[in-house]
Amino acid sequence: MTKTDEPVLKKFGPALVSVANAARAFDAPVRYPVLFSAPFLGSGGFKGTMAFPRMSSFVTLIEHFFGFIILFPILLFVRGFGRLKETVKSFTKLEWFAVIFISVGGSALGLFFFLVSFALGNPTIAILLQKAQPLITFIFAFFILKERPSKWFWGALALSLVGIGLIVTPDIQASIQTFDYSGLIAILCSLIAATLWGGSTVFGRILTKKVDYWDLTLLRYTGGFLFLLIFNIILFTYTKDYYGMLGQSVGVFGPLSWNWPIVVCILFSTIFTGGILPLALYYFGLKRTKASVAGLAELAFPLLAIVVNYFFLGFSLDWYQGSGAIILLLTISALSFINAKEMEKKSKNLEET
Repeated sequence: MTKTDEPVLKKFGPALVSVANAARAFDAPVRYPVLFSAPFLGSGGFKGTMAFPRMSSFVTLIEHFFGFIILFPILLFVRGFGRLKETVKSFTKLEWFAVIFISVGGSALGLFFFLVSFALGNPTIAILLQKAQPLITFIFAFFILKERPSKWFWGALALSLVGIGLIVTPDIQASIQTFDYSGLIAILCSLIAATLWGGSTVFGRILTKKVDYWDLTLLRYTGGFLFLLIFNIILFTYTKDYYGMLGQSVGVFGPLSWNWPIVVCILFSTIFTGGILPLALYYFGLKRTKASVAGLAELAFPLLAIVVNYFFLGFSLDWYQGSGAIILLLTISALSFINAKEMEKKSKNLEET
């Protein structure tokens, strides 16, 4: 890429960030039918109760396997691992903890809890609750990086909690009235995923001082995959019921009734909607986009997900949830915009001094 190309690419930076986030909105119409193909779903006793957690764990394992076998040879061929090997040797205890948290917590368990929330509840609610991540990131940064939050943070936190409360209230009420706590468990799992992913952002900032994005992504997939190998032993998914299921076909994208083998669905999510390409496109665009603009461009994901999940899966929001979603999205976007402007101002002042 030449220097003359860079100004042209900067014009498309926000569009690339939006496209990367929009791609993630098409994840649920593929993941949802896969999760409902879980072995022993509908069975009585322990097997039936654990059907979704076991399936979520197995799908997460296969996704990490695909991510690892795709990234490893590409990075090996393009750049080798000499620099990464030397960097890893110099890791401090805090940096090793950051690697473990990102790979085990953010990558493996984060996706696991997110998939469980998908299966047990409304996927749109699970996605909207992920917009709480910036708040969680600020809290982690306050305690770990000793960063003082913006003066607007506490007001934004209060408004966001109101929005989250409106989003989850109908499901909580339904759980209490019917004694079916699957909706409540789905909400808790989604918030756990948001916490793990928000924390991973902070620990990722610690590591990016030494490790670039691609090497960090490989470490994340590798550590997550190794953890999931053990996690799936505990959940007893190494059986013909699960591996035989990979060749079965499921209908994806609702009204379109496309039939894909489950293994193709998982690969699709790994590459196109939930993993490698959206992340690569996102960071490529982010380098060419002001942070304040990028925060607004990221709204493409939850807004489009509401439409996509309604059209393909039939999931909608009532007026409580819709109002909460508007409050949460506007509050987080405003907070991200203000924070980015403050960071840009500080950066400009440093350049002038």
